[in-house]
Amino acid sequence: MEEQKLLLRLQKSIDHAKSSPFYKKHLMNTNIHSLEDFKRIPFLTKRHLRENSPFGLLAVSKNQTVQYHESSGTTGQPISIWYSESDLNRIINRTSETGVHFSNKDTMVVRFPYAMSIIAHTMQDTGKKHGTCIIPTDSRTTITPMTRVIELLRKCEATILACMSLHAVMLAEVAEGVGLNPRKDFPHLRAICTAGEPITLYRRRLLERIWGVPVYDNYGMTETGTIMVDCKHQHLHQVNDDFYLEILEDDLQTATQQGDIGNLVITSLSQSATPMIRYITGDTVRISTELCTCGKPYYEIHGRKEAKWTVKDIEFDLWDIEEIISPLNSNKYWAAATRNDALHLVIEKEGQESEANMISKYEQELKEKFGVSIYIHYVEKGALYDRREPLSFGMKGKPIYVLPAHELDYVLNRLDVNE
Repeated sequence: MEEQKLLLRLQKSIDHAKSSPFYKKHLMNTNIHSLEDFKRIPFLTKRHLRENSPFGLLAVSKNQTVQYHESSGTTGQPISIWYSESDLNRIINRTSETGVHFSNKDTMVVRFPYAMSIIAHTMQDTGKKHGTCIIPTDSRTTITPMTRVIELLRKCEATILACMSLHAVMLAEVAEGVGLNPRKDFPHLRAICTAGEPITLYRRRLLERIWGVPVYDNYGMTETGTIMVDCKHQHLHQVNDDFYLEILEDDLQTATQQGDIGNLVITSLSQSATPMIRYITGDTVRISTELCTCGKPYYEIHGRKEAKWTVKDIEFDLWDIEEIISPLNSNKYWAAATRNDALHLVIEKEGQESEANMISKYEQELKEKFGVSIYIHYVEKGALYDRREPLSFGMKGKPIYVLPAHELDYVLNRLDVNE
């Protein structure tokens, strides 16, 4: 976007945000004449959102809002987000740009939670806009356990499955448990739409190998709705210029070089009910150095800033871990912990694993590559995700891949472990 046009939109967004009680103080006397002025604006944090919920950031009258959502985060204190009709329409327009291309020939099973988060509503409303038939299978209710989702996918001849990437792995396991082959026994399924957690290149390949259909990702959050979607070439792109994105080094001052991983900060460029002005999302992002086949650079979401594992100043993120485990025979369910200057990868065993000496050889290769010790621990199925209660399998919140060091022994010892 041309800089002068961007500055005008940024100033308009700032002026609009000042309609809210919080921003009236937070942005008092703020006017920008350059991007350097903009970069001096104080950041918006999750603490600000929590402390000023429910009405502190509302920048329109309450009777202009049509939908309310909350995100509890890690503290349990809810973050309040209000949406107007025009906000929701913009979210639908952004989501419509996904390479999956919803149509009236599609039937979509929506397996996201409907309560308080926004993604299930986004997928449903976007599908309906394009004439897609929606099957709502809320992931937080016992009414639609995974066995019933599998039944609905089959008998209703669903063409699209919308769910978290890990849930797509779990659903395939459930299908196999009742004698079905995910690649062959869902002949109408043509695509999987993921959201709710970052999807790495390695998880995408895993899903496409399991289900035999392409995967299209949607990146956003409760605070903003959809920000980026995969194009038809399955790369994430920002759409519709509704946000100004900054990717900053850990000092939160310096912009990263293209190709480096940085901290994502977003600013709303539309007149939203709950504006985000320089909001620190907590997500780490990389912009590609090469162009997508569609001609644009693309984004990789590398996960939450706090969801990293640091060993002797070497940082591992979600992409690093899934790259490490991707060559293994078992690589679907895992968690990681750091302890005693080493990275420990706990992986649920899926079948006959490599001999112990083969794993030792791989661990040595990893040590030579990264300069730190990395240990692989196989545990029996159920150590990380309990299958003993089929109704609750897959009903937890977002997957927790970070295993606290004090829980490592508990997980390794809770079942008969074969390493």
